[in-house]
Amino acid sequence: MLKRTLLLVSSAIALAAASPASAQFYKDKTLTLLVNYAAGGNADTEARVWQRHLSRLIPGNPNVIVRNLPGAGGANAMNQLGLGIAGRPDGLTLGYFTMSATSSITDDPVLRIKVQDVFTPIAAGRGWNVVYARKDIVPGGYSKPSDLSKARDVFAGGYSRATSHDTRLRLALEIMNLPYKMVTGFQGAGHLNLAMIKGEVNFTGSSMPAFQTQVIPQIIKEGIGVVLFHHPVMGANGRPEGNPQLLQQGIITFYQFYREAFGKEPAGAKYDALFLMNDISTKMQRGMFVPKGSPPEAVEALRAAFQAAGRDEAFGRDFKAVTGEDPDIVAPAEIELIFDRIRKVDPEVKRVLRESVGQEN
Repeated sequence: MLKRTLLLVSSAIALAAASPASAQFYKDKTLTLLVNYAAGGNADTEARVWQRHLSRLIPGNPNVIVRNLPGAGGANAMNQLGLGIAGRPDGLTLGYFTMSATSSITDDPVLRIKVQDVFTPIAAGRGWNVVYARKDIVPGGYSKPSDLSKARDVFAGGYSRATSHDTRLRLALEIMNLPYKMVTGFQGAGHLNLAMIKGEVNFTGSSMPAFQTQVIPQIIKEGIGVVLFHHPVMGANGRPEGNPQLLQQGIITFYQFYREAFGKEPAGAKYDALFLMNDISTKMQRGMFVPKGSPPEAVEALRAAFQAAGRDEAFGRDFKAVTGEDPDIVAPAEIELIFDRIRKVDPEVKRVLRESVGQEN
């Protein structure tokens, strides 16, 4: 009871700290959360948790709706908001985007805007990515990491060649020296998991919302597939560091998986590129932005509300029910540091990623 009281008090203090202008900005208005993937996908599932709570956390209690604008591996919605097509800089449209570190690092031409140049950061969300496969990906069925080396017909399911999702899969398979074919163009996690169930793809990955709500009940528990590994982040010592909750469930990191499967540590330029990209992608898996030039009182109100949500008991409970994780909200100052890392990526890592997505060097 005391913990709940303190959480509610801290949320109330954060909201009360907003200026009088920001406290009135959203009164009698509607805020649209623009999601860059289809309904039922990971970003959409998370956005709808936010939708249920943001109205009471934003001063003025606006109506909050979700609009899905999939396409081009998430770049369509980002382009349209950044170019002023899907929303103006009026504080009434907020991009709730699955981010692609690959697209930003490689200056992917599909992404027609530079995120750091056209958007004002409101918040970001950290999140992990788990890789899974159909059991029949290897003859006789998969049971342990070393079995994967026998796979000869790997069909990896993805969204778009330049997304971090697809790049992760390609690099991991190439590091393991496995023959594969990418089957890409899916609009959301629901479409991709249906293809896995039908046997149209046999290797893919997911962030936690769809992993918890779709992959575990529909694919793992039904005996269709098996979890392989999750992608680690860079620890304080520069070494791979996994998610403690996933490790407790027996879901090892790619680093551990590779050692068990091949008896040595992963190494080389492709592994370095994968490791860095995963670190950035995990620490900013979702990005919440408004177009630059949006009213300062709207920015202030939204930033306060997103930070308050990270301390709000009701939001945290709903978020964990969907993702299996507590919300981990990144502040705008931290987002700017991530943008700075993207600007300073080692040229060799950039070359590997550009080669992976098929761009000319």
